[in-house]
Amino acid sequence: MTETDLTSSPDIQGIFFRGYVKLDQAAYGFFRVTDRALFQDWLSGMLKEGAITSAKDKQPADNVVNRMNIAFTSAGMSTLLAAGYIAESYDHSFAAGMVVPERSRILGDTEANDPKNWDWGAKQDEIHGVLMSFATSKDIAEERLLAALCQVNGADCVHRTFGHLEDDNREPFGFKDGVSQPIIKGTKRAKKVARENPDEARVSIVEAGELIMGYPDGTGEIPRSPATSAGLDPDGILDTHPEWKDRRDLGKNGSYLVFRQLAQDTVGFWDYLSETASGEDGDTALELAEKMIGRRKDGEAMEQDPAKKPRDNNSFDFSKDRAGLQCPIGSHVRRSNNRAVNIKSEKLSLDVTMRHRILRRARIFDDDNGQTGLQFMCFNASIVRQFEFVQSAWCNNSFFQGLQKEVDPIVGTHRPAKLGAPEIDRYTIPQEPYRKVLKKVPQFVTVKGGAYFFLPSLKALQFISQTVKANADKPAL
Repeated sequence: MTETDLTSSPDIQGIFFRGYVKLDQAAYGFFRVTDRALFQDWLSGMLKEGAITSAKDKQPADNVVNRMNIAFTSAGMSTLLAAGYIAESYDHSFAAGMVVPERSRILGDTEANDPKNWDWGAKQDEIHGVLMSFATSKDIAEERLLAALCQVNGADCVHRTFGHLEDDNREPFGFKDGVSQPIIKGTKRAKKVARENPDEARVSIVEAGELIMGYPDGTGEIPRSPATSAGLDPDGILDTHPEWKDRRDLGKNGSYLVFRQLAQDTVGFWDYLSETASGEDGDTALELAEKMIGRRKDGEAMEQDPAKKPRDNNSFDFSKDRAGLQCPIGSHVRRSNNRAVNIKSEKLSLDVTMRHRILRRARIFDDDNGQTGLQFMCFNASIVRQFEFVQSAWCNNSFFQGLQKEVDPIVGTHRPAKLGAPEIDRYTIPQEPYRKVLKKVPQFVTVKGGAYFFLPSLKALQFISQTVKANADKPAL
């Protein structure tokens, strides 16, 4: 396959390249496999019907009401593959699971974010997978989901959650979401951006292997990909593994999916900013919010000439704003994608930064408990190097680029003083002649659930659905 047709690949699941914006309602069913043979028969049927859609299925036409995709946890892959599950071939974080203590510390899932406070996902190995149903209405999304995840199909639904997209693509705090996304090199969009906007291309285009397995990454190497036993693939559904010639490549055209349910305290957010603004000179509550986020409320970049027309919100880095006078150093946008300013060589710095990009997919949720927030999803070829690095080294680093005693003001984990360690609850806004420091900043975003998943290719799903006989004597976990 050439790079140019990657976005239309019949082997890559549709959710990877398609945001399904015309299908603005979503239902997510987190399930547990109870009967492997029944489940794999069901999966085989879904694939034959074309119910699990690929990137080749373009953005849904007006008469299309539903799209579905599926991903599995480490426990799910182990259950379905049994002897064919080779743990060491998977990303370490995926194999371990999101809720083991080591990962909780790295992610900042402590204090209010501790898994013991989650609504779902806290029990290790309880969830085997997630079926994602996108539709034109909530009723259709739920109906298709429940029809699939019933006991006759060998699965129990452990938890359901619903999401939606706003017409103006705003998240619950009111800011435009999804403004900056990596662009995969070789795609039609990448070629268009490279031709029309070299500055954006420089900070946005990434190698395919950074986000999807089976292709070279930023180092020119093909990243490690999940493998399975060659003996379980007599029909040759899968390619030979590039690292182990006696194994098959289960990961090609697949990706790791991070799913985090993030509750947002919208009332507390704006109340705090209103109270803080009333006691400070200059900034309004909105201006303070924009300096915390790192973008204007309408999505415009803060790091550019305000007189520039038309406004370009992605063709910039922070090389002209090293002090953070336009976009504060500790802002959410700057921490989550710092655009190459932290080492002397700008090219080397950019190369390093591009190794930590993630492809985001997010929807808004409103649950029965009155909570609202984001169903944060992202794709990456390495959870350790990409999502977890961003979360720990940038968002939750209290000494990020010279700052002290503060974390990402939006998604960071605020920590009380204990065992000699200082309280982490402030936010610095660089300005002249003196910086402004906001104190006693509450934690506005709290984790309420999450898990790590592997999103297989369509070929890998076909293989998984056909390993029943080979694994019939192996018990499900």
